[in-house]
Amino acid sequence: MTETEATPPPLATRLSWTRADQWALGIITFIAGAIRIMRVANPGDIMFDETYYAKDACWYLLADPSVCEIDVEQYQVHPPLAKWLIAIGIRIFGFDSLGWRIMSVVAGTLTVVILYLLARKLLNSTLGASLAAGLLAFDFLHFVQSRIAMLDIFVPLFGMAAILFLVYDREQLLARFARGTPPERTEDGDPPPERVIPGNGLLDRPWRIWAGIAGSAAVASKWTGGLFLAAVILLTIIWEVRVRLTDDRPGPIVRFLKEESLTIIVWLMVFPLILYIATYAGRFPDKSFFVMWNAEESWMGALIDQHKYMFDFHRGLEASHTYQSPPWSWILLKRPVSYWFCSGSSCSPPIADSGYSEIFAAGSPLVWWSSVLALVFTAWRWLTHRRLSGPEGVILAGFIFTYVPWLHPDFADRGAVFIFYLLPAVPFMCLALAYAGINLGRSLAAKIAVSLYCAMTLGLFAFYYPLLANVPIQQSDWNKRIWVFNNCDKPPGEEVTTQITETTRRKTVVKDTTTLSDATLPPKGWCWI
Repeated sequence: MTETEATPPPLATRLSWTRADQWALGIITFIAGAIRIMRVANPGDIMFDETYYAKDACWYLLADPSVCEIDVEQYQVHPPLAKWLIAIGIRIFGFDSLGWRIMSVVAGTLTVVILYLLARKLLNSTLGASLAAGLLAFDFLHFVQSRIAMLDIFVPLFGMAAILFLVYDREQLLARFARGTPPERTEDGDPPPERVIPGNGLLDRPWRIWAGIAGSAAVASKWTGGLFLAAVILLTIIWEVRVRLTDDRPGPIVRFLKEESLTIIVWLMVFPLILYIATYAGRFPDKSFFVMWNAEESWMGALIDQHKYMFDFHRGLEASHTYQSPPWSWILLKRPVSYWFCSGSSCSPPIADSGYSEIFAAGSPLVWWSSVLALVFTAWRWLTHRRLSGPEGVILAGFIFTYVPWLHPDFADRGAVFIFYLLPAVPFMCLALAYAGINLGRSLAAKIAVSLYCAMTLGLFAFYYPLLANVPIQQSDWNKRIWVFNNCDKPPGEEVTTQITETTRRKTVVKDTTTLSDATLPPKGWCWI
């Protein structure tokens, strides 16, 4: 074991919060919120999966077919928390495009704030925190998902909060380590006694409790939030064991199990499960909570049946979609998703000269492609140092847990997977870029390189803004932004099963249909159309 593995850096060397942090966080938060709320109500119609989540959120709140355009919850394959949050905006502003999108704006802006706090703690740098949060504020995908009534934006909100609270908990752990470390020699010159890490009770780790709460909220928004909670549990175990490996006492794993297993089980497993179940309050109003397992009468039985249905739905999903793309291609931007598109007279108001108006979910080529190099650099630095208190492990674990599981064949070969599933990994991509940026050095050339990179990032966002925010644009200008990503030839048509949504008499039904057309098949090449 090397010295860097054994001894965390002294807490005293960490920079305290400064006035510069206040200004940086305030300015970045204001900009992130302003660009997200501007034109958020445009278009005023339902777009893409808002047809499920906005209407279901309205039904949760009002249960009024004349307002919500449905007479029953229509899409019960995800947990309810994110729909409840969307319903808050509908309660404030009504059932219109502003009402059903405003909470996504809030969630996206708060995620930028959380990333600043996390980066500030991990990187110990105001510049690094500003880079990470700024890159997320202007990320194409995060920007678009912050302006649409879908569930996905709430997963990184709560997931990143869980990671932030976990890092605060690690700091408490390191402080306990420091208190338990004796001087190098006693006053008599004798060898020091064994290092002992002070124990803690069930309520002595408040940040661990908050990490469990936030992790539970991530899962209750969408099951993919479970990847964050799994990362929290694994990192907690690794850090607790590694600290005990450094205190010169035998049996670190046994001591970990005795000293920490209860708090991990209670606060990161049992408590999150209880909170998750609580989010279903009111979802089965005709069932009795006091009848235990009879699915016809029991609230708990209905909950279990609901989760069996959800699991079977996701496991057996084989439908194809023209905007789906394999997970390996997401970070390469092979196939973005168009949430809204109209042209010429079909737009409201009409666009002269057959112009286009669009909202499409993609990433910034500059940021996403360079983040691959930054992640490789972060991995190399982690292999070199492997510091318990370093940022590298958190950055890599966050990215790996939120992205790599999608590469498993059970997920990669499943139908209807989209580029926006990468959203929870985007903050860690920004963190890796910020980490690389502050480690380039303090030379004039390094500062110029970072400045040029930021300027190019902002310029690219401004260039693509019309396609991200439904700003009318002429076809020739639209073609310039699609650039070379127009290889949209489809494979030969074959018999495929897809899902369609039909609304009859205000009731929306999702059902499977079989077709021999290639209309639902994704293109073979890099296609942004």
